[in-house]
Amino acid sequence: MPFKVRCRLIGFMNDAAKFPCHFDYEIGEEFTYDGETIEGRICPGVLLTMVPAVWQTFFSGKRAYERIIFRYSGLSAKDPAMKQYDGIGFRPLKEAPPGSGEKSGIVVSPEIPTTRRGGTGFACADCRTSAYFLVETVDIASGGYTLPYYRRAMAILEKVKEEPGLTVEGVLQKFSDWEREEIYPPLGPVNVQLMLEDLEEVNYVELRDGKAYPGGSPG
Repeated sequence: MPFKVRCRLIGFMNDAAKFPCHFDYEIGEEFTYDGETIEGRICPGVLLTMVPAVWQTFFSGKRAYERIIFRYSGLSAKDPAMKQYDGIGFRPLKEAPPGSGEKSGIVVSPEIPTTRRGGTGFACADCRTSAYFLVETVDIASGGYTLPYYRRAMAILEKVKEEPGLTVEGVLQKFSDWEREEIYPPLGPVNVQLMLEDLEEVNYVELRDGKAYPGGSPG
Protein backbone atom coordinates (compact mmCIF):
# COMPACT_ATOMS: atom_id res chain seq x y z
CA MET A 1 0.00 0.00 0.00
CA PRO A 2 1.18 3.58 -0.50
CA PHE A 3 3.66 5.21 1.85
CA LYS A 4 4.32 8.76 2.91
CA VAL A 5 7.77 9.48 1.47
CA ARG A 6 10.52 11.74 2.77
CA CYS A 7 13.44 13.00 0.69
CA ARG A 8 16.35 14.22 2.83
CA LEU A 9 19.54 15.91 1.61
CA ILE A 10 22.47 13.93 3.03
CA GLY A 11 25.40 15.39 1.11
CA PHE A 12 26.87 16.91 -2.04
CA MET A 13 28.59 14.48 -4.39
CA ASN A 14 30.81 17.20 -5.87
CA ASP A 15 32.44 20.41 -4.65
CA ALA A 16 29.73 22.62 -3.19
CA ALA A 17 32.36 25.08 -1.96
CA LYS A 18 33.62 25.82 -5.48
CA PHE A 19 30.21 25.37 -7.11
CA PRO A 20 27.61 26.44 -4.52
CA CYS A 21 24.07 25.16 -4.76
CA HIS A 22 22.07 27.89 -6.50
CA PHE A 23 18.94 26.78 -4.67
CA ASP A 24 20.79 27.24 -1.38
CA TYR A 25 19.99 23.73 -0.15
CA GLU A 26 21.59 22.75 3.14
CA ILE A 27 22.41 19.25 4.36
CA GLY A 28 19.52 17.93 6.43
CA GLU A 29 16.86 19.79 4.46
CA GLU A 30 13.91 17.60 3.48
CA PHE A 31 10.54 17.47 1.79
CA THR A 32 7.70 14.94 1.97
CA TYR A 33 4.91 13.58 -0.22
CA ASP A 34 1.79 11.96 1.25
CA GLY A 35 -0.11 11.01 -1.89
CA GLU A 36 -1.60 14.46 -2.37
CA THR A 37 0.59 17.20 -0.92
CA ILE A 38 4.28 18.01 -1.10
CA GLU A 39 5.68 19.81 1.91
CA GLY A 40 9.07 21.47 1.63
CA ARG A 41 11.19 23.17 -1.01
CA ILE A 42 11.92 21.40 -4.30
CA CYS A 43 14.53 22.72 -6.70
CA PRO A 44 13.67 22.31 -10.41
CA GLY A 45 17.09 20.67 -10.79
CA VAL A 46 15.99 17.57 -8.86
CA LEU A 47 12.65 16.96 -10.59
CA LEU A 48 14.06 14.74 -13.34
CA THR A 49 15.71 12.28 -10.95
CA MET A 50 13.34 12.72 -8.01
CA VAL A 51 10.07 11.58 -9.56
CA PRO A 52 11.01 7.94 -10.39
CA ALA A 53 12.52 7.38 -6.93
CA VAL A 54 9.57 8.92 -5.10
CA TRP A 55 7.03 7.09 -7.28
CA GLN A 56 8.63 3.68 -6.68
CA THR A 57 9.05 4.24 -2.95
CA PHE A 58 5.51 5.61 -2.62
CA PHE A 59 4.04 2.39 -3.99
CA SER A 60 6.56 -0.26 -2.94
CA GLY A 61 8.47 1.10 0.04
CA LYS A 62 12.08 0.27 0.71
CA ARG A 63 11.68 -3.33 -0.48
CA ALA A 64 11.66 -2.13 -4.08
CA TYR A 65 15.41 -1.57 -3.87
CA GLU A 66 16.71 -4.04 -1.30
CA ARG A 67 17.45 -6.74 -3.92
CA ILE A 68 19.85 -4.59 -5.97
CA ILE A 69 22.99 -6.71 -5.55
CA PHE A 70 25.46 -3.89 -6.25
CA ARG A 71 24.45 -2.25 -2.96
CA TYR A 72 26.08 -5.12 -1.06
CA SER A 73 29.40 -5.15 -2.92
CA GLY A 74 31.22 -2.19 -1.36
CA LEU A 75 33.72 -0.06 -3.26
CA SER A 76 36.05 -1.37 -5.96
CA ALA A 77 39.07 -0.41 -8.05
CA LYS A 78 40.17 -1.36 -11.55
CA ASP A 79 42.74 -4.16 -11.45
CA PRO A 80 43.48 -6.02 -14.71
CA ALA A 81 45.24 -8.78 -12.77
CA MET A 82 41.90 -9.80 -11.25
CA LYS A 83 40.23 -10.34 -14.62
CA GLN A 84 41.02 -14.05 -14.51
CA TYR A 85 38.84 -14.29 -11.40
CA ASP A 86 35.91 -11.92 -11.94
CA GLY A 87 35.91 -11.71 -15.73
CA ILE A 88 36.25 -7.92 -16.05
CA GLY A 89 39.16 -6.90 -13.80
CA PHE A 90 38.14 -5.31 -10.49
CA ARG A 91 39.11 -5.84 -6.86
CA PRO A 92 37.31 -4.88 -3.66
CA LEU A 93 38.52 -1.91 -1.63
CA LYS A 94 38.81 -2.21 2.13
CA GLU A 95 38.61 1.58 2.53
CA ALA A 96 37.75 4.63 0.47
CA PRO A 97 40.43 5.81 -2.00
CA PRO A 98 42.80 8.51 -0.66
CA GLY A 99 41.45 11.99 -1.19
CA SER A 100 37.85 10.92 -1.67
CA GLY A 101 36.89 12.16 1.77
CA GLU A 102 33.32 11.66 2.94
CA LYS A 103 31.83 11.88 -0.55
CA SER A 104 32.62 8.25 -1.38
CA GLY A 105 30.42 7.06 1.45
CA ILE A 106 27.33 9.09 0.58
CA VAL A 107 25.95 6.39 -1.71
CA VAL A 108 27.98 3.29 -0.79
CA SER A 109 30.64 2.49 1.81
CA PRO A 110 33.53 -0.02 1.74
CA GLU A 111 31.93 -2.12 4.48
CA ILE A 112 29.94 -5.13 3.31
CA PRO A 113 26.41 -4.89 4.78
CA THR A 114 25.25 -7.74 7.01
CA THR A 115 21.53 -7.04 6.54
CA ARG A 116 19.40 -6.05 3.58
CA ARG A 117 19.28 -2.37 2.77
CA GLY A 118 16.14 -0.89 1.35
CA GLY A 119 15.37 2.60 0.20
CA THR A 120 17.03 4.60 -2.52
CA GLY A 121 18.24 8.08 -3.38
CA PHE A 122 18.72 10.55 -6.18
CA ALA A 123 21.08 13.38 -7.11
CA CYS A 124 20.25 16.71 -8.67
CA ALA A 125 20.94 17.14 -12.37
CA ASP A 126 23.63 19.81 -11.83
CA CYS A 127 26.79 17.66 -11.99
CA ARG A 128 28.92 20.50 -10.59
CA THR A 129 27.22 20.14 -7.22
CA SER A 130 25.10 16.96 -7.29
CA ALA A 131 23.04 17.34 -4.15
CA TYR A 132 22.19 13.79 -3.04
CA PHE A 133 18.87 12.99 -1.37
CA LEU A 134 17.96 9.86 0.57
CA VAL A 135 14.41 8.63 -0.09
CA GLU A 136 12.68 7.01 2.89
CA THR A 137 9.26 5.78 3.97
CA VAL A 138 8.12 7.58 7.12
CA ASP A 139 4.43 6.68 7.46
CA ILE A 140 1.45 5.21 5.65
CA ALA A 141 0.20 7.69 3.04
CA SER A 142 -3.12 9.35 3.81
CA GLY A 143 -3.49 11.97 1.08
CA GLY A 144 -5.77 11.86 -1.94
CA TYR A 145 -7.04 8.45 -3.00
CA THR A 146 -4.82 6.71 -0.44
CA LEU A 147 -7.11 7.72 2.45
CA PRO A 148 -9.33 4.58 2.33
CA TYR A 149 -6.22 2.37 2.50
CA TYR A 150 -4.83 4.42 5.37
CA ARG A 151 -8.09 4.04 7.29
CA ARG A 152 -8.10 0.29 6.68
CA ALA A 153 -4.51 0.01 7.88
CA MET A 154 -5.27 2.01 11.02
CA ALA A 155 -8.32 -0.17 11.72
CA ILE A 156 -6.11 -3.26 11.44
CA LEU A 157 -3.57 -1.64 13.75
CA GLU A 158 -6.26 -1.10 16.38
CA LYS A 159 -7.19 -4.80 16.21
CA VAL A 160 -3.55 -5.74 16.76
CA LYS A 161 -3.28 -3.36 19.72
CA GLU A 162 -6.40 -4.87 21.26
CA GLU A 163 -5.14 -8.43 20.80
CA PRO A 164 -1.39 -8.74 20.15
CA GLY A 165 -0.29 -11.83 18.26
CA LEU A 166 -3.01 -11.86 15.62
CA THR A 167 -2.41 -13.76 12.39
CA VAL A 168 -3.82 -12.59 9.06
CA GLU A 169 -6.81 -14.88 9.55
CA GLY A 170 -7.17 -13.60 13.10
CA VAL A 171 -7.28 -10.02 11.84
CA LEU A 172 -9.95 -10.89 9.30
CA GLN A 173 -12.08 -12.54 11.98
CA LYS A 174 -12.04 -9.33 14.01
CA PHE A 175 -14.15 -7.66 11.32
CA SER A 176 -17.77 -8.52 10.59
CA ASP A 177 -18.77 -9.78 7.15
CA TRP A 178 -20.18 -6.34 6.37
CA GLU A 179 -17.01 -4.57 7.55
CA ARG A 180 -14.82 -6.88 5.47
CA GLU A 181 -16.88 -6.89 2.29
CA GLU A 182 -18.82 -3.63 2.08
CA ILE A 183 -16.23 -1.02 3.08
CA TYR A 184 -13.70 -0.03 0.42
CA PRO A 185 -11.22 -1.54 -0.02
CA PRO A 186 -12.70 -4.94 0.88
CA LEU A 187 -10.42 -7.04 3.07
CA GLY A 188 -8.96 -10.41 2.11
CA PRO A 189 -5.95 -12.45 3.16
CA VAL A 190 -3.61 -10.97 0.55
CA ASN A 191 -4.20 -7.27 1.16
CA VAL A 192 -4.30 -7.75 4.95
CA GLN A 193 -0.89 -9.45 4.75
CA LEU A 194 0.43 -6.58 2.63
CA MET A 195 -0.97 -3.99 5.03
CA LEU A 196 0.65 -5.73 8.00
CA GLU A 197 4.00 -5.83 6.20
CA ASP A 198 3.72 -2.14 5.34
CA LEU A 199 2.71 -1.26 8.89
CA GLU A 200 5.84 -3.08 10.01
CA GLU A 201 8.03 -1.12 7.59
CA VAL A 202 7.09 2.14 9.33
CA ASN A 203 7.24 0.59 12.82
CA TYR A 204 3.53 0.47 13.66
CA VAL A 205 3.68 -3.31 14.15
CA GLU A 206 6.23 -6.07 14.49
CA LEU A 207 5.74 -9.39 12.71
CA ARG A 208 7.07 -12.54 14.34
CA ASP A 209 6.33 -16.06 13.11
CA GLY A 210 3.32 -14.88 11.14
CA LYS A 211 1.84 -12.96 14.06
CA ALA A 212 1.46 -9.20 14.46
CA TYR A 213 2.36 -7.26 17.61
CA PRO A 214 2.19 -3.52 18.33
CA GLY A 215 5.37 -1.68 17.39
CA GLY A 216 6.73 1.73 18.24
CA SER A 217 6.08 4.97 16.42
CA PRO A 218 6.14 5.55 12.66
CA GLY A 219 9.24 6.84 10.91
